[in-house]
Amino acid sequence: MRLPAYDYSSEGAYYVTFCLHECQPLLENAELCTILEDAWNALPQRFPGVVLDEFIIMPDHVHFIVWLTSHERNRPSLADVVGAYKSLTARAALKHMRVEERVDANRFWQRDYYEHVIRGELELQEKRAYIRNNPLKKDLKDGKL
Repeated sequence: MRLPAYDYSSEGAYYVTFCLHECQPLLENAELCTILEDAWNALPQRFPGVVLDEFIIMPDHVHFIVWLTSHERNRPSLADVVGAYKSLTARAALKHMRVEERVDANRFWQRDYYEHVIRGELELQEKRAYIRNNPLKKDLKDGKL
């Protein structure tokens, strides 16, 4: 999945996708979406130099584009950013599910994630369009449009 010998703390844009454990459509729950959105919006405070781009929550997965722009010596890697996001959201979501929904779950996200290093303006525009259009594609697939 990862590019061999690529430095994933390099400045640039990264497209990321990860799925819920067992691909369950839990993200149709508004409270869980709020947890994910709040954590997304807090990433730049946790990681100075991280710039948020597109972001979409689907029923069983998340897509986003994030920029690593920091010139700091200890800038985070993409794995640091994704790992922190997944950890923070999983803990909060599982807590919510256990209390509000009386669900006894131990896992929220699948173990890994898909990433793509965005290498130019055309790719960036294509990934943004894909993220924006993903809900429409789902609705078409489900026969809602």
